[in-house]
Amino acid sequence: MNAPRTLVGALVAAVALALVATASPSAVARDTSGPSTGHRALSTAPKTPDVVEKYFDHDEDGATARYARVRTWPGRTITYFDATKDSDAVKRAVTLWNRSGIDMKFKKIKSKKKAQLLIRNSTNVPNGCGTGLATLGYTGKRQAFVNILHGTDADGQTCAWPGQTLVMAHELGHVLGLKHDDSQCSLMNTMHINGVAQYKCVTDDRTDGDEMPGHWNCRVLQKVDIKRAKKMYGGKVEVSETEWCDLGVRMPASGAITATQGTYSNTGEPASGWVTLTWNHAAEPVQEAWLNVNARGPAFSLTTTPGDCAAPTGAPVTEGPYAWSVPVGANDTDMRPIAPGVWCFSLMSYDTLGRPALAATPVTATIG
Repeated sequence: MNAPRTLVGALVAAVALALVATASPSAVARDTSGPSTGHRALSTAPKTPDVVEKYFDHDEDGATARYARVRTWPGRTITYFDATKDSDAVKRAVTLWNRSGIDMKFKKIKSKKKAQLLIRNSTNVPNGCGTGLATLGYTGKRQAFVNILHGTDADGQTCAWPGQTLVMAHELGHVLGLKHDDSQCSLMNTMHINGVAQYKCVTDDRTDGDEMPGHWNCRVLQKVDIKRAKKMYGGKVEVSETEWCDLGVRMPASGAITATQGTYSNTGEPASGWVTLTWNHAAEPVQEAWLNVNARGPAFSLTTTPGDCAAPTGAPVTEGPYAWSVPVGANDTDMRPIAPGVWCFSLMSYDTLGRPALAATPVTATIG
């Protein structure tokens, strides 16, 4: 759970999760999706009012409805029966909530009939792996439920982790009584991207400066979600998951670089106090198309350090990052003045998302 993860999926999808409640005690939180347009729009069940952040809203006919306050569960345990083929995702989501620190735990039991919560695979969800349906808060004598569609990799995401786990954790949040929250990065965002990241957790990260370019806030349960649940059930907020994850596969290394004695262009003779640097624009791993929305563009930087690369004798000086002026696979070159001696030259490549490669490429040269 704590190891860094990459946000790589075979299909781009931003799935809308719209909260729907009814006036009956067994309110339902429905996660729905609209037309298959890449970014799926918010939609709801016909003639059913939406509830987003409030206890009432407008339905498709413009009518309004008001709902009673969501009821919290009595005691400190919600018993559940897992009837799904996605037991790994259910177990992970339950573990996340049970380790959150709130004074309410989900407990698996063997009796389907006696369970307070039934978790099941069902086609009664809007659109494949990545959407769900759940009751909202305490349902009294009626059995609460979570519906998820059993998914496969063919759906465009690995549903066992993290896709289905994200959906399960979101639906269990509804079971506890949490409504949607689009004001910040939250498990209870109304949308997720590619079944992996809550959309606010990606958008906020990629537009809030240069601290973590090309990353996303990859906690499944955010502190804000646990704090909201704590207000309902008490306890202590515990957040232990890795916070930042790579959006996609990182470049394993920078391109090649060479450093040679500079020469006079007209005679080819060595030019004292000059060095010729040649560096390669290496290809980066293929990224998901949607990651390029806020792309910074590939770039490079050059670092010059006195002494051998293995034993530098002075402080490094870095130039860049600069945008590439040559295409992928081509070489860039520059001849520049430098004091005679041993020098270390290092190339760092940056990918489309602005992230440095996992390793720079150094070269040591003796310049006369």
